[in-house]
This record gives sequence, structure tokens and C-alpha cells, in this order.
Amino acid sequence: MVRQSVRRDSVAATEAVSSLELERSVFDSSEIEILSDAFAKAWAYVEFDSTLGMLEADERQAELARCLMAILKLGDCNSTSIANTAIALMRKNQSRNLRAHVAPGLTNSRRVMLAR
Repeated sequence: MVRQSVRRDSVAATEAVSSLELERSVFDSSEIEILSDAFAKAWAYVEFDSTLGMLEADERQAELARCLMAILKLGDCNSTSIANTAIALMRKNQSRNLRAHVAPGLTNSRRVMLAR
């Protein structure tokens, strides 16, 4: 229960990070090692995650890398925690994107059905 709360807080904090902070692209060697380990752990799941299947592999890798870097910038240095939070963030972003694309279509189809 506590772990899920921490993950939710991390996801919310990641979304609130300023764009200026997210632009920081310089990492020291220990941060690169953490990111590399987190990427390997997360990719083992993200690669075959059916909820993210709409994205091509290279798009999923890029999105995963962005999420991992954003979470690291918030101060989390545990590669497993970073990987899990990044997966949750990617799923949340994908769900949000799907709703944005599907919702207008549903609204229009409902209107058509009501007009008939």
C-alpha cells in the first residue's frame, strides 16, 4: 500500500517537473549507471506490454528513456523504483492519449446515433 502511494506521488511529481528541469540532459557516471540499469529492468516489461503496443519499439524506448530521466531528476536513485515508476507513468500517458483520440470519435458517433 505504501509502495503504491509512493509511486503515485512520484508520477504526480514527475508530471509537475518544470520543462526547464526536464531539458537537463547532462548526467554524471553514477546517474548513467542507474538509468542504464533502470532501462534494462523496465524494458523487460515495456517491450511486451500490450497496453503500450500501439507505440513502435523505438517510440517506446524513447518514451521510456524520457520517463526514467524525469524520475531520476526528482531524486529517486533506486533503479528498480525508477523502472517501476516509469512503467506506471508510460501506462498513464498512453491511457490519456487513447482517451484523447477515442473520446472525440465517441462523442461524434453518439451524436450521429441521436440524430438518426
